[in-house]
Amino acid sequence: MNILAQERNYLPIDIETKYQCCLRRKKSKRSIRKILSYYHVKRSSLFRWLKLFDGTKESLFEKSHKPKTDHPKKLCSKITKRILNLHRRNPDYSFIEIWVNLKHEGKQISAISVLRTLKRAHEYGKYVPAKKKHNKVYHTPTIVHEKRQVDVKYVPSECKIEGLDGRFYQYTILDECSRKRALYFSNEHSMYETVNALKYAKKYFGCLPKEIQTDNGFEFSDKARRNKNGKNSREYDNCLEMFLTENKIKHHLIRPRTPEHNGKVERSHRIDQDKFYRTLKFYSLKDLKKQGKAWNKRYNNLPKMVLNFKSPNEIELEKLKELFKDTGEIRCLKRLTSIVI
Repeated sequence: MNILAQERNYLPIDIETKYQCCLRRKKSKRSIRKILSYYHVKRSSLFRWLKLFDGTKESLFEKSHKPKTDHPKKLCSKITKRILNLHRRNPDYSFIEIWVNLKHEGKQISAISVLRTLKRAHEYGKYVPAKKKHNKVYHTPTIVHEKRQVDVKYVPSECKIEGLDGRFYQYTILDECSRKRALYFSNEHSMYETVNALKYAKKYFGCLPKEIQTDNGFEFSDKARRNKNGKNSREYDNCLEMFLTENKIKHHLIRPRTPEHNGKVERSHRIDQDKFYRTLKFYSLKDLKKQGKAWNKRYNNLPKMVLNFKSPNEIELEKLKELFKDTGEIRCLKRLTSIVI
């Protein structure tokens, strides 16, 4: 019994172990109890090996467990081919978007079936989330347009054509409840453009929020530059503070160097990078605004798992209907014609 490892007192259940068990039973007529206790194998396994054993090791090799007939609910080859074609023609599409396209085509299929098909074809890479830094529960508003997260993203320089100078910025205003966004593009990074972005968001959403949440960048707050005893000391508010005070909007600044507190808008920026900026080419600010408007329309109609496979537009409309039904309040006049009493 030299095949026994020194660090353990039992045989691993490999092909040699199976072969020795069957030989001692067939040829040596060793008792079942002794074989089980000596090799530390199960009775059911031993009888299964004996049933297959014909005197050779090849008879004990593991055989395919693939069923001989297809499952009655297996996807037909046409749908499988359609899923793979959609993915190859649109590599930036998630399996949710592919599922929605199939639903619009009238094909009855679940989102998990689409995901499973892509995995079997080895065309889906599993996303490995980063380790959480904070475990504290974040309280998301249950009413739309209560609170919005605001942040700025630098437009990658490789998206510009050759000869286009300057830097460009994307101001993102995201409603925390519905995840619906408004995108404002500019070639200036300042507090003045922040006010313009909030005014654009008011026009886009049709209403103003009760609170906004931002980081501590100079485009949102100049508290770090204020010096009560220096040249920068002043008693009046800046242009952003004046706009917020005029519209009775609360301004919440997150803790410095903790972008995860603005996690919803930061997560949307990663989607922008993967699905928009990775293939974007623009030749002017006007062109960037045009392409960004089309992308934002697609984003707001894109179903998300966190929203139970509903889009931000659908969640917004549902929440507005609930609010109107419960309190009679019409928070967004722009959506008034969409609300059914």
